[in-house]
Amino acid sequence: MKKVYLVIVVLFALLLLLPFTVQTVADLRGDKRFVSLDIFKDVLYTPFVRESRMEMLSARLDSTWRTARESIAAGSETADALEPVIGALSDLEAVALTVNAYASLDTAEAGYKLLKQADTLLASLEDEPESFKVVDSTLKAVVGEFGHFSVVRAISGVKHYGVWTSRYLRAFEKKVEDENALVLAVRPRYQLAVWNIFNDPGEKVVLGAGEDRWLFYRQDVEFLVQPSPLDVRSAKLDNPIAAIEKFRDQLKAKGVELLVVITPGKPSIYPERLTGASPVAGFNSTGHGKAILDSLARLGLHTVDLYTPLLAAKADDAKFGPLYLNDDTHWTPRGAELAAGVIAGKVSEMADAGIVDIGEPSMEYVASDSVADRMGDIGEMSGLNKFGVFKVQKVIGHVVSDSSHIPFKDDFRKAKILILGDSFSRIYQTDSPVNAGWIAHFAKNMNRPVASIVSDGGASTLVREKLARKAGVLKGKKLLIWEFVERDLRFGAEGWKDVEL
Repeated sequence: MKKVYLVIVVLFALLLLLPFTVQTVADLRGDKRFVSLDIFKDVLYTPFVRESRMEMLSARLDSTWRTARESIAAGSETADALEPVIGALSDLEAVALTVNAYASLDTAEAGYKLLKQADTLLASLEDEPESFKVVDSTLKAVVGEFGHFSVVRAISGVKHYGVWTSRYLRAFEKKVEDENALVLAVRPRYQLAVWNIFNDPGEKVVLGAGEDRWLFYRQDVEFLVQPSPLDVRSAKLDNPIAAIEKFRDQLKAKGVELLVVITPGKPSIYPERLTGASPVAGFNSTGHGKAILDSLARLGLHTVDLYTPLLAAKADDAKFGPLYLNDDTHWTPRGAELAAGVIAGKVSEMADAGIVDIGEPSMEYVASDSVADRMGDIGEMSGLNKFGVFKVQKVIGHVVSDSSHIPFKDDFRKAKILILGDSFSRIYQTDSPVNAGWIAHFAKNMNRPVASIVSDGGASTLVREKLARKAGVLKGKKLLIWEFVERDLRFGAEGWKDVEL
């Protein structure tokens, strides 16, 4: 009997070691780093290499800053003099904020705050020369903090960010899960089998109802069925309204008006495509997103309602095609252009009411048809596209260019309107067919130059952090249009943190 138990234990141990063994063999036979040995490397090697690199990069930062100070004092252009300093600080940040292969420095750490403060101050120095002394003292503090080899800090990094911490193990587990040779070989066939047998497209995807079976992003659906971000049951979440109000006040202090645009998720506009149930007269499918938008309007913020016009425009789908893509989270060119028109109408109303000065029309744009193939991002998430389960969708966009046929482009110098956005602002704008997104069509409708800062999936916090690091782009701006998809009210990357401009 004991031998039977021993055999079972041995077999179980071999099964546990199988993924590790297969990955090690794959690593040894390939050109990639040995993922299987990362744990040992991050305990014995990485922390000390990081210290050496931080010491070297701090010395470089100190040197470039000394040179920049002398150049500025001699009358050189501030932007030109600061370019090597910004590069040196960026390189130091990349090393200092990456503790090891799987853990990043916590945002609550003093070192993290110091680096971000230096980054922000340096980026704004060109437009705020009076802050020179503060920048100088901050950069000296950075060099003092990271400019020496610290065994204590290296050991602390191992202790608080090493293999015995949950943050490290979660990231390592995900890496192994995503890249393990055995998993990569077996998972696709398993996913295909599950799809063929159960019509299950994967954990990130919800299969819609009806004959054409649209795909929906699970987070879009969960946003509608989970409690509102303002509900007491969501108390652990950041309060989006508080963050938006603070951002409005920060911009107001700089003479810039804020216009909030919440983009509806696909299931908010097409619930019948998700459930298969016929729309009920008077039923409001828009849920939390529209409710929060209405709350912002009641608080006196300037907002754009895209829910009402998109829902109304569905009546013409048979003639013009749907407003959202079949296997993608985003809208079609038709949906994007409709949004551009609605937003432009709101901005024109604000200008006519004297709320914001956007200047006189100064541009003339034209649009031309362009066909593009779109492979849906939800289909990609499913992992089934490699088997050709979901098909490419052909779309006709309308590429915007000026009267000389020069393609539309951001104009940070002349624009009085700055747009912050997520992937709904990027689609068709920087990917195929290019310059056919809502931003370009908004500029065409307004006959004015615009500028934009876009962060895929990061319009709640990350795009504001980008703006904070480039605060100079607000110079000359009178209106900031902030677009984000409704699911970010709950699931936004990095939440809804306070970001100081």
